Amino acid sequence: MTPPPGVNRRVGPQGHIRWQGRTYTGALTQAHAGTRVTVRPSPQHGQIELTDPATGQDLGTAHALRPTPPVPDTTPQPEPTTAPELPLHPTTQGAEPMTTTTDTTAETSDDPDFYLDLPDARIVATEALLEAGENIADTIDARAMSCIYGDAGLGKTFSVLAALKEVAPDLVLLLQFRSRPTPRDIRMELFEALHLEGKPPAHPSEFDRLLKLSLARRPYVLVCDEAQQFSRECFEFVRHLWDTGRKKNRPAVLFVGGEECYKTLYNEPALASRIYIWQEFTPMEPDEVLKNIPLFHPVWASAPADLINFVDLEAGGGTFRMWSKITHHVLEGMKHRELSEVNETIARWAVRRARPARPVRRDDDR
Repeated sequence: MTPPPGVNRRVGPQGHIRWQGRTYTGALTQAHAGTRVTVRPSPQHGQIELTDPATGQDLGTAHALRPTPPVPDTTPQPEPTTAPELPLHPTTQGAEPMTTTTDTTAETSDDPDFYLDLPDARIVATEALLEAGENIADTIDARAMSCIYGDAGLGKTFSVLAALKEVAPDLVLLLQFRSRPTPRDIRMELFEALHLEGKPPAHPSEFDRLLKLSLARRPYVLVCDEAQQFSRECFEFVRHLWDTGRKKNRPAVLFVGGEECYKTLYNEPALASRIYIWQEFTPMEPDEVLKNIPLFHPVWASAPADLINFVDLEAGGGTFRMWSKITHHVLEGMKHRELSEVNETIARWAVRRARPARPVRRDDDR
């Protein structure tokens, strides 16, 4: 099987490289800080091989700062290093090694990305995020299925990824579909995520048997993001995989999605009865906005409460995605006008950019 392609990233400061939850030093290689590299597993344990993604030139070998023994298939081995990056997937024993072109900035945060990669944004310990962390931990401990749902832009996926930082990356299976998947799509995605060898089985029952055996090897956490795209058949398929597990060999399952995800699960008794925890994400109330937005980004730290209230009422809507967008516009406006602080003029300009000036008309209204 041909190793899947990776993503271009850069070597971190001091020649450090983070890959699959472990930090390596490339100080003695030709890979300088800030350059992009392709990372491949080395036959020598505790080492990775580096090449130039553009030319294929060998850049040398990087060594793990704190090597750990290989992880057996049947025994969970938590990483002794700092919290790992997400999403990453497991490599089953005997499977062909994965080749990844990765940007591994050492000593950087493993936090999930903010919308628009907003610079200087900070994770705020909102009540919803703290509750999500507790619910996810309880779901994993119980090897159960839970549902986190709410409107777009409220931080559901962000909160889930932030909470999963403490889980070893090779135990998290992140499934994301941008269009309506079928059970076959889920089977194929899990086949790739588990790095299983050979060709996928052609018959569904044979395919399901392979997935059940593979999922039972370790305490996996199956995260179904954008689960509003799932049909009833897809939910039933995931439930089937979960039902056939036993005790600690059963994967924990997190459904994360919009209102349609909640409605489908809730209206099917066989599914709803198996949901261990339900958590709804809702927009921040005005008092939460005043408390959290100054902590979210330094540009709002000294902003008047009236200005924050105005922005939230006009466009923010108590959602972090909208606040990220507005803040991005504010920073651009301040840079162009050489301002050091946000003011009402810049805020109004950012609001006009961040939302439509009037409702969009349907074709039959024109």
